[in-house]
Amino acid sequence: MLSTLLDREGGVPLPLPPSLAARYGGPLRFPESGVHVFANFVSTIDGIVSFDIPGQDQAKQVSRGYPGDRFMLGLLRAVADAVIVGAGTLRKERDSTWTAERAFPDARADFAALRAALGTTARPLTVIVTGSGDIDLGLPVFTDGGPVLIATTAAGARRLGTVPAHLSVRAVAEHEPLRAAELVRVAAEATRGRRILTEGGPTVLARFFKERVVDELFLTIAPLIAGRTRDARRTALVEGAAFLPASAPQARLVSVKAADDYLFTRFAFGHRA
Repeated sequence: MLSTLLDREGGVPLPLPPSLAARYGGPLRFPESGVHVFANFVSTIDGIVSFDIPGQDQAKQVSRGYPGDRFMLGLLRAVADAVIVGAGTLRKERDSTWTAERAFPDARADFAALRAALGTTARPLTVIVTGSGDIDLGLPVFTDGGPVLIATTAAGARRLGTVPAHLSVRAVAEHEPLRAAELVRVAAEATRGRRILTEGGPTVLARFFKERVVDELFLTIAPLIAGRTRDARRTALVEGAAFLPASAPQARLVSVKAADDYLFTRFAFGHRA
């Protein structure tokens, strides 16, 4: 269970089953109207999200598979209408499917009850972002029957060709890079939903921050120091964007929770208000 150290969450409480509310340490609130984009990451104390070591570059190497982090990931997927995933993340997490129960199987029934109470589909739409269309359609995310939308360029769509009926392909741009605002629009339109979660990786997150379309960041801080050298650079939370001091996205801390030696923070960004 998470212990609440600070709670300044706005919005209205979602209909969490009592067991989920107990695990989360209280109500989970989101805005009542409008499209809301939120990101979820786990990082080391020094801001590293991947060790970039072949075979050890997944997020679980940072979180050490900590149950509290897996629960938070599952809970956020459970309330999301769509989950945006970058092709780079897909290649690292080849066996993954972006569902709540995949992250935290122990709460499978409670997650299902929450989605039913929200009046949404059994699982969120997975939006795979690939400019080139160079992805393996034999991976579990594409073959387990769940709804998937592949957002790509015109050339990427041609490369993908015909796909199975439960998948859809949308050419959202002629050329790369794909605009974050367009990805959000397509995800919201496809689901007729409002809560859009991005697990797109540091490069995709950079696009979202550059376009100022991130409303909130849920950041788990794991009790590790990764470090970096010239030869072992590591990957930071945001890659591919560098802001000046005057234009750096500024957040407001709205929630802090703790479990053992892990911190679970929630930051709100006002640039979409």
